[in-house]
Amino acid sequence: MPDEAFRKAMVAEYARLLNEGDVEGALDLFTDDVVFEDPVGREPTVGKEALRRHLVLSVENHVHETPGEPVTSMCDRFVVTHSRVVLRTPAVMSFHIIGIVEFNDEGLGHHVRAFWGMTDMTVGEARRTDTEHQTA
Repeated sequence: MPDEAFRKAMVAEYARLLNEGDVEGALDLFTDDVVFEDPVGREPTVGKEALRRHLVLSVENHVHETPGEPVTSMCDRFVVTHSRVVLRTPAVMSFHIIGIVEFNDEGLGHHVRAFWGMTDMTVGEARRTDTEHQTA
């Protein structure tokens, strides 16, 4: 069973791999039968091959994911993180997402849920957070 430090590190590693365009490395973090709901409420992506197509499309659209501080669970199965995801399709699309990853006993992501709605997405110039306003 993955410990808290491992689960928290997985979030940063996934973002790093995806930002670098390493789809295969990112896929290695998940089970073969992964269920990837992005966003929750739409038909989920099921299995590594389907997830590969989703991640390739993200990389082709210059994805950049910036995860916040992850929070884990006492049951050793979950990590929850707020992330900012930016795509260029070619317009800039910015998403504020709450992600929940459930791990299996081997420490692989088995079920991923990305919560975001239309009001959590900005098309055009990326929305800045209050912190970004203070440092700009």
